[in-house]
Amino acid sequence: MSELRYNYLKDTWAVIAEERARRPHDYSTHVYEEYGDKSKCPFEPGNESKTPPEIFAIREPGTAPNTPGWKVRVIPNKYPAFRIENSDKADFYYIYDKKGGFGAHEVVIDTPDHYKHIQDFSIEELNYMYIAFRERIKSLYQDLRIKYVQVFKNHGKDAGKSLVHSHSQIIALSKIPKTPDTMIKQSRTYYQKKERCYLCDEIKVELLDGSRIVYENDHYLVYCPYASLYPFEVKIIPKEHSHDFTTVDGEALDKLSDATQQAVRRLHKSLVNPPFNMILYTVPPIRDNPEDPNYFYHIEKHFHWHIEILPRIAIHAGFELGTDYFINPTPPEDAAKFLREVIL
Repeated sequence: MSELRYNYLKDTWAVIAEERARRPHDYSTHVYEEYGDKSKCPFEPGNESKTPPEIFAIREPGTAPNTPGWKVRVIPNKYPAFRIENSDKADFYYIYDKKGGFGAHEVVIDTPDHYKHIQDFSIEELNYMYIAFRERIKSLYQDLRIKYVQVFKNHGKDAGKSLVHSHSQIIALSKIPKTPDTMIKQSRTYYQKKERCYLCDEIKVELLDGSRIVYENDHYLVYCPYASLYPFEVKIIPKEHSHDFTTVDGEALDKLSDATQQAVRRLHKSLVNPPFNMILYTVPPIRDNPEDPNYFYHIEKHFHWHIEILPRIAIHAGFELGTDYFINPTPPEDAAKFLREVIL
């Protein structure tokens, strides 16, 4: 029997279609092994001259910028969707609104090893990746024109990855886009009604229920959300309330890397290296919003940063595009059980 489940934060519905239930082996995944010629890869150590100059790096002591010796390297995207030098001026053409393509588009080359992917990363290597995310978010928000920074990793060709060498992307925007905007408004509404964080309450329910939990450590919970929009969707979230990812350091950073490693390795083994998008949601800078003075009302109390991993193993077709409802043929309880039982 199918079931409609409301995804509160995204204000949409998941259709859990049990009649179409699928196990991991029912999905036709595309294992990508197309490593190519690494000597021609612009992200390979020794090929630093083939990329724009780095803007951040974690390096071996004594190594110079734009030379080998880096552990993580951040560069401007050579073909950016947004540029700092572009205007952010709003304009219109008859009834059509438009705005200059102001922003920033950066690439985080999160390993010097051409053959490594995120499921192969050690805790230390994941720490380096997250430190690069953290430091670039903080740096970009120093520009008062930047209203939102989106960090994401596309893993696999079917998830939009264009170069084989492992990398993530950071895009800074002059406007808060629809999905995080909806999350902020929905969590604010919940807080105004109940004086509690929605995701803190979700965590309590998941811990009580237990059927959707994949893994947990002292600091983080890994679970398949109740109203998962994607089959085998996974959420990584701090157990204690925290609105700002850029405060993560020390033991909390190690534990985040541990939770991430568990999540991606279980997905990798269960679904045979599925393509996925990994998306970080964290609080935007609290600034005046003339259109809605109440916009940032107690955001530090109601917004809870988290990471979503969305496997791209089912095609969203006409129904999803026409309705904004998502058919998920694998109940999250089943997905969590499969992932939980993976032996690493």
